[in-house]
Amino acid sequence: MKRFNLDQNFDEKKDLIEQLKNLINQDTSINEKYNQFKKIQNSWFKIGPVPRTKNGILWNNFQHHIKNFYDYLHLNRKFKEIDLVHNQKEKEKIILHAESLFKQNDKIKAFKDFERLKKRWKYELGPVNREVEENLNKSFKDIENKIIEEKKEFDLNKDSILEKNIEKKLNLLNDIKILIEKETDSVKGWQKKINDFDKLKHNIEITGPIPKKSKKTFWNDYKKIVRTFYSEKNSFFKRLKKIYSENLEKQKNLINQVDKIHKEENLENFRSEVISIQKHWKLIKPVPYKTNEKNWKLFKSKCDEYFQKLIHKKDNHSKEKNESNKKQKVIIENLNDFSGNEEDLVIVAKEFLSFKNISTENETKFYKKIKKILKDLGLNSKNIDDKISDIKSKLMSSEQKNTEIQNINSKLELLSKELTQQENNLSFFNEKSKENKILNKVHEKIKKNKKEIDLLKHHKKKLLS
Repeated sequence: MKRFNLDQNFDEKKDLIEQLKNLINQDTSINEKYNQFKKIQNSWFKIGPVPRTKNGILWNNFQHHIKNFYDYLHLNRKFKEIDLVHNQKEKEKIILHAESLFKQNDKIKAFKDFERLKKRWKYELGPVNREVEENLNKSFKDIENKIIEEKKEFDLNKDSILEKNIEKKLNLLNDIKILIEKETDSVKGWQKKINDFDKLKHNIEITGPIPKKSKKTFWNDYKKIVRTFYSEKNSFFKRLKKIYSENLEKQKNLINQVDKIHKEENLENFRSEVISIQKHWKLIKPVPYKTNEKNWKLFKSKCDEYFQKLIHKKDNHSKEKNESNKKQKVIIENLNDFSGNEEDLVIVAKEFLSFKNISTENETKFYKKIKKILKDLGLNSKNIDDKISDIKSKLMSSEQKNTEIQNINSKLELLSKELTQQENNLSFFNEKSKENKILNKVHEKIKKNKKEIDLLKHHKKKLLS
């Protein structure tokens, strides 16, 4: 590579000196010249070494033209001040960096790092303001003396320090082995495990040098155990990624289920299903935090929308029911002034039965008044019951008929049980009690129940026809 070609490096540096020499005479702004000057400086320090016999003259020549350029810049003090401030800040950073080297356990590395800082201080940075130059140089020199002292002390106790370092590194390596053996099956657990591992790994790396005889074995073991940790970590998060994917798909399916329910006509029928879906959602774990938050907001909004629709529909239904109830009561009230014939009565019944929601109370009042009107028109009880059955069978909707049949079935079941019980009660009476008033009442109830059962069956038969 060119950095190690001494003659080529020499030619490249000579070329930079020529560029620096001609920079003053270029027909460009001060700002452009200054930027070009910094580029030349940076390029100089990136070029490798030159023949030793030529290095001194070459360096002095370079510094001479730098001084000339600064003298030229003196005409514009603003740029000179900028450079002086820049150099001061950089040197202050170097001092802070150099002070941090005292904390390093590896004194050999600390010494080498300081030498690199010293090279940058001496060769790469320009002058600073005279007011701060002495203090900066003194601070840097004091740090250098301390670094050298620490290096000397390390050299005197090298063997014992190296043994202590290998012992410390081995203990830390054993701590990593114990950490790996600890079973972890949660993200939170692995986050702590990774954090503990990074601390142990960092402590191994900052612990100073170890005996040469131990280096190969230790670092081979270290690399092996680090690879084992990363392999287990990657395996866990790979499995977790698959579980995440499956659980996100489950969440997506639940959102789609709620979406489908929104399109159903009778939403009330799906209330328990939506509640079940909500409970199922809470069981889906684990899920990535950010995606889970996004999905949860979407899912919750769709569930909230469903229940809002239910409330709205219930309110509308309640409103419709109240309006329907009022109209029904008006029809029932108008029957008090009815003066028509049977055909007119059928028309009234048709209007009344056209309502979807008829309360039991209204229905009872309505047919009670219908019976009275039919009686006033000259019909007997049987004809009245037949007439009402005919009206119901002809005018009721399928839904109303089904409801009526269910009510009849319930009444028949109840009456049949009562009839059975009453007939069983007869066995408690003997021949002497034939004139007993209680026995007579039992017979009357039996007769009444049978009559009502026959009437209900007759009415049911007409509804079914």
